[in-house]
Amino acid sequence: MMTARERWWDKPTRLLHFGLASVVSLQLLNSLVIEAPEPGEPLTGIEAALFEMHEWLGMTALLIVLAHWAWSAWGAGGAGMRHLFPWRAADRAQLWRETRELLALRMPPSGPTGKLAGLTHALGMLAVTGSALTGAVLFFWMPESGKLNLYTGAANEAHEVIATFVWIYWIGHVGMAVLHQLWKHDGALRNMFSLKTVE
Repeated sequence: MMTARERWWDKPTRLLHFGLASVVSLQLLNSLVIEAPEPGEPLTGIEAALFEMHEWLGMTALLIVLAHWAWSAWGAGGAGMRHLFPWRAADRAQLWRETRELLALRMPPSGPTGKLAGLTHALGMLAVTGSALTGAVLFFWMPESGKLNLYTGAANEAHEVIATFVWIYWIGHVGMAVLHQLWKHDGALRNMFSLKTVE
């Protein structure tokens, strides 16, 4: 039987996850309606406001995801780097067992003890980090006119490609969380979004 600490994420991880989930969700929805400025034709009105919102949401996402990496590296206990990158032999064995469970249509464990869940979170965080970093290059170095040079052009292309992976991760992550809640009834959503302190 799992203890409460094994089922529940620590409070800072839950707060960081809530912040990142909220900002990334808003950012993805915003990306459906924004238009990048054409060279020599700066955006105006609502288009400019939506684009500016996209830029500032991106900077917020960058700050939160970097804080999440820092907490995972130095403060998160069971939800730390070993959870995100299960490289030890016992962790790899558990990862393989959980992958076989999933292939057999059985839900692997969620929470801080799940190695497949951890690696999936790591891949999502890497995608969000890449998207936010390439967006930061555009934020700081792309002129308001929208004219791209070699470096900002490469960052723009990379930003668009990585955004596809963020979408794939977001859809898959939300879908798996809902499946866990409905299929396993393990309180996966409640355990991540509750602000309750676990003893």
